[in-house]
Amino acid sequence: MKHSAENCEIKGFDGGDTVDLILLLTEECDVLIPEALGGVINNFSSSPRDNVDAIKAKYIIEAANHPTDPERNVHVHGAEKGVLVLADIMANSGGVMVSYFEWVQNIQVFMWDEEKVNRELKMYMTRASDIVLII
Repeated sequence: MKHSAENCEIKGFDGGDTVDLILLLTEECDVLIPEALGGVINNFSSSPRDNVDAIKAKYIIEAANHPTDPERNVHVHGAEKGVLVLADIMANSGGVMVSYFEWVQNIQVFMWDEEKVNRELKMYMTRASDIVLII
């Protein structure tokens, strides 16, 4: 914490090793959750950034918007390797749904309690998940 506060970053901390960010996604793991940046899992056939074949995760949960390269159909490629990919539209939709609930409450000048928000969110997310699992 001291190193981070003094340097505004963790790079250079003596108590750890530097990891190449591109290689980080290819470390051995069960679940890979790319967050924040889009396009970090890709299949650029002639690029040194091509990492989709090197990913060792059994599951990928897309917590970022478009963390996979939509032009290269990484989802299909992952399925061919037996990797289950939870698309960003499902992994991120809970937050979007709650934003919609806030909008509905604002236009009605009404406030839901946390229990109602959670109940409504569970209902919509369960319904959407059931539909995706059927497909």
